[in-house]
Amino acid sequence: MSEYKKFCYWVDSRGLKKVKEVINTRGKQLDDESRIPCRVLRSSREFAYISPEAWEGFCKRRTSWYQRSNKSGRFLLVSNTPLDDSNIGEPIIIKESNFKPNSLPSHEETLQLANSKEYQLVKPEAWGKVDPFDKEFYRRWFERYRPKELFNFDRIFVHHSANHANFIDPKFLVNREGIKAPYSIADSLYVCSSCIEFFNILGEEWPIKYVVPCIGAVQFAHLPMDQYFEVRFQK
Repeated sequence: MSEYKKFCYWVDSRGLKKVKEVINTRGKQLDDESRIPCRVLRSSREFAYISPEAWEGFCKRRTSWYQRSNKSGRFLLVSNTPLDDSNIGEPIIIKESNFKPNSLPSHEETLQLANSKEYQLVKPEAWGKVDPFDKEFYRRWFERYRPKELFNFDRIFVHHSANHANFIDPKFLVNREGIKAPYSIADSLYVCSSCIEFFNILGEEWPIKYVVPCIGAVQFAHLPMDQYFEVRFQK
């Protein structure tokens, strides 16, 4: 992962067409991801884009934040190299980091984040409608890596919610270059839909964020468990 870096751009259909033409002149192809958004984060995918319908795919409940955001209806281009020649604005830059938080919230602080007014106002209705398939997905992963711990989905879901809340109205931040940067408040087994933070659906107002890949990103994007990635965006 020492060279891992991704450049991400939100565009409309006109911007997408422009980039396709630029990439075609390079003799390359722009892959379409229409089912699992985080798969564009695979290092092996040189150029790819996420279609709006991808957010209604395999992770529909988990990625329902997209539909409530200012990104709804837009395409996301993800590249291993900058697309400066396409004139489509500044990228979100995702790269590996050696960041480790000095503190994570206690159980009481986690509950406070998940119950915060700011979070409750923003969360999508679909987010809380967890079906048995979702719970089984997390149970399998949890029992694989924490066989001696009791699986408790309700406790895990509180962490899922609190983690998103810490990018909506952060309580846990670190100072980087004089800038306050929020970070994921749990490890990969307790984080859900990290693509929401990776792609600035939540937390766009923070120039720097530190994001841990969720279990889905570990499985589908092949990102390392519990590794913090730095996410930068300059408007």
